[in-house]
Amino acid sequence: MSMNKQNKLKDCVFCSNYATREISEDLDFFSPKNKRIFICNDCFKVFSAGSVMGQFVLNNKMINLIMSSADTESVASIKEKISQFVPASKSKLTASNGQVHKILSPQDFYKALNRKVVGQENAKKRISIAVYEHLKNIQRNSVDKSNILFLGPSGSGKTLIVNTLSHSLDVPFVTGDATSFSPTGFQGADADSVVIDLYVKTGGNIDLAQKGVVFIDEIDKLCNQNHNGTRLESFNYSTQSTLLKLIEGKFVKIPSQITGDNGGPQASVNTSKMLFCFGGAFNNLEKIVASKLGLKGRTIGFRNEPVENYDEQVKNYEIYSQASHDILTESLIEFGMSTEFVGRIQTIVPLMPLTKDQMIKCLLELEDSPIIKNKLLFAESNLELDFEDDYFESVVDKAIKSGTGTRALNSIVKSSVSQAAFEYLGNNSTYKKIIISKDCVNDPYKFEIA
Repeated sequence: MSMNKQNKLKDCVFCSNYATREISEDLDFFSPKNKRIFICNDCFKVFSAGSVMGQFVLNNKMINLIMSSADTESVASIKEKISQFVPASKSKLTASNGQVHKILSPQDFYKALNRKVVGQENAKKRISIAVYEHLKNIQRNSVDKSNILFLGPSGSGKTLIVNTLSHSLDVPFVTGDATSFSPTGFQGADADSVVIDLYVKTGGNIDLAQKGVVFIDEIDKLCNQNHNGTRLESFNYSTQSTLLKLIEGKFVKIPSQITGDNGGPQASVNTSKMLFCFGGAFNNLEKIVASKLGLKGRTIGFRNEPVENYDEQVKNYEIYSQASHDILTESLIEFGMSTEFVGRIQTIVPLMPLTKDQMIKCLLELEDSPIIKNKLLFAESNLELDFEDDYFESVVDKAIKSGTGTRALNSIVKSSVSQAAFEYLGNNSTYKKIIISKDCVNDPYKFEIA
């Protein structure tokens, strides 16, 4: 802010006195067309005080907005909300959305995944390459798409991986469950609903929605393994055909009750450039793959004695890892996926079940760690959460027994601290230290006050 420039030929922008100061910096958000304003000494004092107070209020609003945003919310969505505070800044938002951004390298995507995803080294590298190829195809206006299928047990990180990628791409992300979809024309949710969700999530920004990421879980539930010609098999095959049209590229019409444009032309979103990711446990698919690889039972490279569920998951991962893309594709078709649908999936990635040490790392070290989140939540009420060392192993043991992997970690930790949260959060009392032991895993009343 330059304050010493004299300009007797200009009037103060706020009053009729001669201007003695010129303000020419940091005005682009407020006045894009006029980069300089002139002001007298008296008005400058008021202006300075107002600037300080205004900045203080604006900073608080920005912080509250960011802290209250959902973890899954895209950067683009947060930018749009922030622009509401300073309307003139929307011109910058529009300009940034229209410019060509540098495409990140596979190593950049891998680093982003490493910050939130524990383990899965091979999967993270393969996915990073697939996303890079997808972006290059879009840049070249190629019809090829790098759609991805994840083979892995519940809680192995499928949703987290896709969500993290969408944040790296700065595009919106939505997820759906294949079991909730029905073929077009049938009663129930149409597969097109995920595209409508993308449109809503972007606040009606069609260009941004068309670059979004869609993750559909439990796709294996649409497979027909018995081939008896039942009505259910016909229903599943029709649902696969509906999804196929979506990932091949189609225009999805947005209902007028969502756009609010009654009587006007109906908005539509083109899915041809969206990145579609699918996930499923595919139980018993490993037997088909093992047969094609010439592996007999557990006698080749695996233990003969009965094994725990975790060991079964490791065995399945090892089988998938030995198979080529062609063998996995043939096995998926034999499992019950349509040939056309599988043909649209360029990358098939098996996911390894996490070890106990890796799950403890998820608890303690990741950015979205449930332990860190709850400590911050209690700290706002002048409370310190102290977790005993044996607590973490107990949480992981319970999560592994549940069969849902990392997905169970957050709910188990929340349950452990639930009674302490009910009794003390928001009371603004004097400082207290709350001790959470392994006993709280099964009984949240077992916490102690130090």
